[in-house]
Amino acid sequence: MVKDKRNPTDFALWKLSPDNEQRQMEWESPWGKGFPGWHIECSAMAMKYLGETFDIHCGGIDLIPVHHTNEIAQAENATGKKFVHTWLHGEFLLVNEGRMGKSEGNFLTLQTVIDKGFDPLTYRYFTFTAHYRQKLNFSWKALEAARTAFKKLQTFSAELNTNVTNVEANSIRPSIGCAEFEQRFLEAVNDDLNMPQALSLVWELVKSDHKAAEKKATLLSFDRILGLGLADAKQKEIIIPAEVQKLIDARELARGAKDWKTSDDLRAQIAAQGFEIRDADRGPKIKKI
Repeated sequence: MVKDKRNPTDFALWKLSPDNEQRQMEWESPWGKGFPGWHIECSAMAMKYLGETFDIHCGGIDLIPVHHTNEIAQAENATGKKFVHTWLHGEFLLVNEGRMGKSEGNFLTLQTVIDKGFDPLTYRYFTFTAHYRQKLNFSWKALEAARTAFKKLQTFSAELNTNVTNVEANSIRPSIGCAEFEQRFLEAVNDDLNMPQALSLVWELVKSDHKAAEKKATLLSFDRILGLGLADAKQKEIIIPAEVQKLIDARELARGAKDWKTSDDLRAQIAAQGFEIRDADRGPKIKKI
């Protein structure tokens, strides 16, 4: 124990640099050359940029008993004010059911995910699959599953973005069903950030029979919270071979003449070429199978 400590749990506000070495970061002070303790640097940075009292402070559950407790102690004694209104402590991120850490050799960063070819938003989607108070197990297989689901959501959003203009979506007054979706979504988010429930409502909306414009308006309102960039989702440009385009044009003529048998036969021929055709108000939509 350091001499003159009043309590074993007392922590250092300022640490002195060793006499026989020079640290990369150290400063002169009235108490000698040194550097701030771990806890004081966090309180100082938080109060500099967020104020003496702010709304939300996040961190891992391992920081509750020491680091965050000490932050509160020093900040509130320095200002005489409440330091933070709400603390959010996340459970651990596991890797293949085990602890993640540098000592285990499995410490991952967002750059690691990017280097493996994953969109950072895929990882964001992945984190929504578990509540922040629950352990989340990371594996490349689990991230791949999240990518598959997220790509489906992006594809659906891209189709909405193509078929429904923002003006149309913004002018839509949500039907009773969509308004209920929005209410349930907000209730899930307000229920201690229950993002798994919120995400399930996204898919429930996608599979619903609401009109496309209503779905887009509601989905974009969800995404203002989710931050998955759904408004920017775009369909990949499809290169349609000339022979397939001829079949498409012939089918449109058959439909115009109400020759449904020929229309169905041409649809089958188009499918055999690897393309799916769906009829819409603004003309046929072509999708690569």
